Amino acid sequence: MILSAIPDATNAQTCSCAGAPLLSSQSTGAGGKGNLLVGFTYEYNQITNLFSGSNQLTNDSAERNTQSGLLEISYGLTERLSISGTLSTVRKQRISGLTIPGGTQTSVTSGVGDGIFMMRYTIKQQDLWNRYHLAVGLGGKAPIGSTSVRNDNNLLFNADMQPGSGAWDLVLWNQTGISLMPLSTLNITWINSFRYTGKNERFTETDFYQFGNEWISNLTATNSFPFSDRLSYGISVRYRSTSSDQRNDAQMPNTGGKWVSIIPDLFVGISDRATFKISGQIPVYQYLNGTQPTTKYAISGAFFINFNSSTNTFIHGN
Repeated sequence: MILSAIPDATNAQTCSCAGAPLLSSQSTGAGGKGNLLVGFTYEYNQITNLFSGSNQLTNDSAERNTQSGLLEISYGLTERLSISGTLSTVRKQRISGLTIPGGTQTSVTSGVGDGIFMMRYTIKQQDLWNRYHLAVGLGGKAPIGSTSVRNDNNLLFNADMQPGSGAWDLVLWNQTGISLMPLSTLNITWINSFRYTGKNERFTETDFYQFGNEWISNLTATNSFPFSDRLSYGISVRYRSTSSDQRNDAQMPNTGGKWVSIIPDLFVGISDRATFKISGQIPVYQYLNGTQPTTKYAISGAFFINFNSSTNTFIHGN
């Protein structure tokens, strides 16, 4: 069975570009007392599209990308209650002046990113005798990553280029799943995550920056290949919405928006306790406030291992 932007002092360019995908990574959970689940994920996000509202513009002057690494750990305290934590590293690159001969400038920031810690409670556990799964979670995003990285001119990078956000956030989470077994191996999962953001003291004691609140809703269908019980596939529709960032309670231009993406997944069961997953992300609709660079595509690979395998373990993609 497969386990299943704040401006620089001289630059006002902002965007709702992705950092480490902390909120969207919250799709795993170790059910069952004593179960320990560990996951490693790498994601590459290519950010070269340019949108104003829902209109795509020609972008031939700049490009950027984000590379993220995630370490996810989940442990079952009881049959229904578990704790989880996600730590991240992030590397962000921005290349500007592509149309200016000899004027190309490359900016790179990297380091430890923020982390998420969560308590999850399983209201209804999916197992061999029950087709339904329902769980809720409550946690926070901890400002572990730096927000003080400077460029060669000793100026602070934009907030969207910093490894961390500098603020504590409240995170709410829920997961609903249904298995169609024994009629089919099809599973349907719906995960909703909401992040209520805090404020970060950016420059002085009276200068605060706040990223927009974020909501992600992910509806996923997964199924096994008929020729192998070690291979399965999935397709997800993801909706992501962020409100505009704020500086001193005033909305920042060119931040916030709405995205709809299609995400295909391939799961490879290495053993009864270990799974490898390959995923892609293809945006199909984007509406951005103002004019912003945004994701063209993203790809990721993840490896999960359950050190105390039990029938109560529920992993997105089972």
